[in-house]
Amino acid sequence: MKLAIFDFDGTLLMSDTLPALAKEWNNQNRSWIRYIITYLCVMPWLILYKMRLLSRERFRYLAVLGFNNLFRKMSRQEVGDFFEAAYEGLAADFNPLVLHELKESISHGYCCILLSGAYTELLQVVAKKLGFNMVIGTEMVFKDGVFDHRKKLEVIEGEGKLELVKNSVPWKSVDWSASRSYGNSYSDLMVMEIVGQPVAVNPDSRLLSHAINHKWRVIGTAQG
Repeated sequence: MKLAIFDFDGTLLMSDTLPALAKEWNNQNRSWIRYIITYLCVMPWLILYKMRLLSRERFRYLAVLGFNNLFRKMSRQEVGDFFEAAYEGLAADFNPLVLHELKESISHGYCCILLSGAYTELLQVVAKKLGFNMVIGTEMVFKDGVFDHRKKLEVIEGEGKLELVKNSVPWKSVDWSASRSYGNSYSDLMVMEIVGQPVAVNPDSRLLSHAINHKWRVIGTAQG
C-alpha cells in the first residue's frame, strides 16, 4: 500500500482556507453582521501574529476558534450546503501543479489522503470532487444537529497530523519508502519525513532550506 498525502492550506489551495471561506460567505450574500462578528473575533489574533507574538501554528488554532462564529446555530445540512456552494470559488485557487501530482498519484494506485487543519466537512467536499480516498481534518462539533460554536475544536497541526495519520492507516501495511507527502510549511515536516518521496510545494523559507539540504523535490515558487 502506497500513500500520497496532500496538505490543503498553501499546498492544494494556494491561499489560506479561512480568508477564502470568508470571501465565499460574502459571495453567497450571507449575513454581513455575522461576517463582521467573526472578523472581530479573529482580528486580535491576526494582529498578534503580524507582530510576531504568535507562532503560525498558534495563530491558526486561535483563528479557527474565532472563525467558528461564522457557523453558529447552523445545522449540519446548512454547513454542508455552504461548503458545497463554496467549492467552485475555492477550486479556482487550486494549484495546477498539485492537481497534476494528485491525478498522477491516483493513476499509479496510491491511496490519496487530504490532510489538513481545515474543517473535515469541507475536506470531504473537496475529496469527493477530486478523488481522494481519505480525509483527515478538524472535526466540527454538532449538538442535536446544530453546530456548537462554543465547543473548542481539536485543530490539528504539526505532530498532531502525524499522530492522526498513524491512527488512520494500517501502519505496517504501508510502503513508506514508496509513499509521498506534499506540504508547503515547516509545520508539515513531521509528516513529510516519514515518506520516501517528500515534495515541498511553494515552501516557506525554513521548509525550502530543509528540502534543499535533504535533496527533496521542490515544485512551485518558494515563499519569502
